[in-house]
Amino acid sequence: MAFNKGERVNLSSAEVMLACGDPEGLNILAEMFHGFGVHTPRRCLSLVEAKTSVQDRMLNLMVVDSALSDAEGYEFIHWLRRSEIAPNCYAPVILITGHTKPSQIFRGRDSGASFVVRKPVAPLVMMQRIIWLLNDQRKFVTSPDYCGPDRRVKAVGPPVGMKGRRHDDLSAQVGDAKTPNLEQDEIDALFKPKAVSG
Repeated sequence: MAFNKGERVNLSSAEVMLACGDPEGLNILAEMFHGFGVHTPRRCLSLVEAKTSVQDRMLNLMVVDSALSDAEGYEFIHWLRRSEIAPNCYAPVILITGHTKPSQIFRGRDSGASFVVRKPVAPLVMMQRIIWLLNDQRKFVTSPDYCGPDRRVKAVGPPVGMKGRRHDDLSAQVGDAKTPNLEQDEIDALFKPKAVSG
């Protein structure tokens, strides 16, 4: 969903946690979210503070820097997704990082982040990601190797030549027809509106 500079979204009732190991960076994030209408976001400098915040109150959104004062943000997200502290373990998590090599993006995704955003973060970009997450319909996946939102953003099925791993993946094998093929006029008739007697 697109978001333009002229539009406003009020997050005054949202419970937001911000985690960043740099006090100045944390203040910048807090000012940004204050501009979005968030009155008192939970501020966390360390992994310990972030874990405590998750246990203390229900959160609607978490924004986590890849560098906390005592650990990496990836570690927090990995812990959160497996913590079983409902509903917080299912809440959207935006990971922000200055390291945008593909390996780091995949690491964020694989730890269970809902979105990865590059620093420095512009308020418009952050709001676009929040709007996208508000409309996100991805299922939450729990497996021995991964916990978090489905990493597939597009529903295009498994790669060609590979068997699907999800229970709802459709088979690529269509099989033989069970009924005779329709003629073109029969197909056209299926799309024509018909009067319904009531």
